[in-house]
Amino acid sequence: MMDSAALSCKDCTSWRGLLFTVSLLTCWLHPTTSQLTIKSVPPIAVEGENVLLFVHNLPKNVKAFSWYSGVAPFKCCEIASHVIATNFTVVGLAHSGRETVLNNGSLLIKSVTKKDSGYYTLRTIDSTSRPEIIRAEFFVHRPLLGYKKHLTPSKLTIQLVPLRVEENVNIFLWVFNLPKKLQVFAWHKGVLPLEHLKIASHSFLTNSTTLGYAYYDRVKVRNDGSLLLFNVKKKDAGLYTLRTVSVDLISEWAIIDLQVNTP
Repeated sequence: MMDSAALSCKDCTSWRGLLFTVSLLTCWLHPTTSQLTIKSVPPIAVEGENVLLFVHNLPKNVKAFSWYSGVAPFKCCEIASHVIATNFTVVGLAHSGRETVLNNGSLLIKSVTKKDSGYYTLRTIDSTSRPEIIRAEFFVHRPLLGYKKHLTPSKLTIQLVPLRVEENVNIFLWVFNLPKKLQVFAWHKGVLPLEHLKIASHSFLTNSTTLGYAYYDRVKVRNDGSLLLFNVKKKDAGLYTLRTVSVDLISEWAIIDLQVNTP
């Protein structure tokens, strides 16, 4: 029998399959069942972009999970393992320094390259020690002449100020390279553009801002897309997404992960 540890990560990822052709809109919608699933946002990326492997419906009884590059949970291809109760992560042999594991099971990969294309495996362990394995795939290609990326060449980005966030402080989600000729931009908690997750939106057509009810007394929006969040709480930790829509209906987005440290 072949020793599985002898397989290289390249061998692990050599399996071929169909690319996900799910649109971004599908990624934003709730799945129709409670089945554990993964959606790649975006499913097809350009080199240098960030990719989020977003986990839907992680069971409440899951105690720990691990991410692997490739189609099987080989130790040589382990990116990281995470214990939910303690929010503790241990990086594996396949961790490149660009991967961030989130407490909801999702995996954020920054500045992807063509080598990152392929399958990724999520292995979960529940309270009965029963494992479950699911997979996702995304594809990365180099920018092509005449190809319009969903992000501008200068790349919409968000910077957190201060970099280390404590409870009860005010923070600034500072936006760089906001696209020109916008109709609207909107901030949401998480990656789904649902009304109950909306923090705020701003219309350039009417020069008006609408605040989400959950954050009404704690946010201030600037015309450059930046967001001030006052009196940060532990519950505010997580992903934040800024989406923009231009006058010619081109949509762009950027995601930032906010970690709130307790004193």
